[in-house]
Amino acid sequence: MASSAETTSIIEQALKNHYSKVVIHRVDKKQDLHQALEDQSWQLVFSDLELTDFSAIELISLLGEKKINTPVILIKDTGAEEIAVHCLEAGMNQFIQCTAPYLQQLPLLIEAFIRRAEENAARYLLEKKLRESEERYLDIFENTSDLIQCVATDGSFIYTNTTWRHTMGYTEEEVQSLNLLDVLHPESVICCQDRFARLLNGESLCCIEFKFLTKSGEAIHLAGDCGAIVKNGVTISTRGIFKNITEKVKAEDALKESELRYQSLYENAPDIYTTINTAGEILSINRIGASMLGYAVSELIGKSAVMVIHPEDQRTVIEYMGNQFSSPDAESSIEYRKIRKDGSVLWVHQRVSLESNSEPPRLFVVCRDVTEKHQLEKQLAHQAAHDALTNLINRREFEFRLQRIVCSASYDTDQHVLCFLDLDQFKKINDSCGHMAGDELLRQIAGLLDGQMRSRDTLARLGGDEFAILMEHCPLDKAISLAETIRESIEQFEFYWRTHRFTLGVSIGVFPMKGGFAVADIMNMADLACYTAKKKGRNRVHLYHPDDMVLDNQ
Repeated sequence: MASSAETTSIIEQALKNHYSKVVIHRVDKKQDLHQALEDQSWQLVFSDLELTDFSAIELISLLGEKKINTPVILIKDTGAEEIAVHCLEAGMNQFIQCTAPYLQQLPLLIEAFIRRAEENAARYLLEKKLRESEERYLDIFENTSDLIQCVATDGSFIYTNTTWRHTMGYTEEEVQSLNLLDVLHPESVICCQDRFARLLNGESLCCIEFKFLTKSGEAIHLAGDCGAIVKNGVTISTRGIFKNITEKVKAEDALKESELRYQSLYENAPDIYTTINTAGEILSINRIGASMLGYAVSELIGKSAVMVIHPEDQRTVIEYMGNQFSSPDAESSIEYRKIRKDGSVLWVHQRVSLESNSEPPRLFVVCRDVTEKHQLEKQLAHQAAHDALTNLINRREFEFRLQRIVCSASYDTDQHVLCFLDLDQFKKINDSCGHMAGDELLRQIAGLLDGQMRSRDTLARLGGDEFAILMEHCPLDKAISLAETIRESIEQFEFYWRTHRFTLGVSIGVFPMKGGFAVADIMNMADLACYTAKKKGRNRVHLYHPDDMVLDNQ
């Protein structure tokens, strides 16, 4: 009670006559007033017009600042009506005079004020909750990441939220002059017109997608739900809540484009691309890869990969693939032969990788055609081991094979014979008719000799007009007999060059190979036997004898 002690005493007496229990707190200073308002909530406030350091009007202002909605009753002696009116205008709830007739009615007045205060408090609380609810709704409406719109039946916008306007690039004033058709992407006009008509009929549409055009002309993709706002059975507007899925659509489009590029690269890659499961079955193969093997893709899907692996390489490849499933190594590779549908051979260099997160496990296999490389390597190896003129093995390869015999475990027990051949009269033909004639003669002699070799014999051209024959697992008498047959065939051979006809002979040295001799020694002794045959008159077969060295020194 902001009042004088006299006024307070009068009011207390009036209240106590009517109420058995009442709490009254009196203040007459502003500091005490602040403290009282902080300590407790009061149902009624009685106030004199003027207190020690504040007035009733200041009291009303203070309660407003503190948002205290407690009724205030001004008590004043007679003659203060004009001042009381100013107090009522400032927000005072009631004015009473401090006279006996007024004070007798004070308890009833207080009851009415308390009831009114409770009603006001309840209404205030309800209004507060309503305001808070509206504020929460407005906060959600304005700050949600969704685009929210309300469109009238003629397509004009009734309201949009901040996110809608920010995304579309329009101000709130600009939206007021827009129509739905102004922001629809041309691709979405027809479908949205149909949907809008359905909404006006009271339908609700869920999970719809369409495109808008922003103020700058950028296309954005939206997805969400739409519904009709109906009043008295009539649709008065439509509302929509959408999410901006532009980035998602762009990502999906980019993924589709990437997948198409990958699929194109996969299908048209110049290599064989396959995926294989743990059972060795082909799960997929690219079109070019299947074509390289002579098959259609459908002929290989579900089939065992073994069917296109060369039988001699199957065990190695199967073991390699099994290791890649158990201990994958993306850096490892293997080269082997595949078999085409027509039976031809395709050499491939293969790398594999275990596909991550695949269930069940599978390998991605890339095979590159290296047939040409292998053919070139084979050709180079052949050239390195063979004489270019006669296609017989050369001296280097011959000595390599001879070394292999010398190093074999059965060398001391098996019988092997080395024969050296030197054509007689070759120089005369070469000099008289030229090197072309000499080369042709060597080719024909090579063909003649090759036709008389056994399966285990090795024929080589050592250089010039010299040849050598390694007769493996051949008794000495048999070797001499074969050498004599060769001599006779060359003796009977006739060589024609243009208008000339030539005959020639051959000197053959025979050396039975023995343990304890190196390859160079064996070659020298066979050569020495051939030289002795020439010394003794040419066109003959001579078996090596230690005395040949004496003859050589004469």
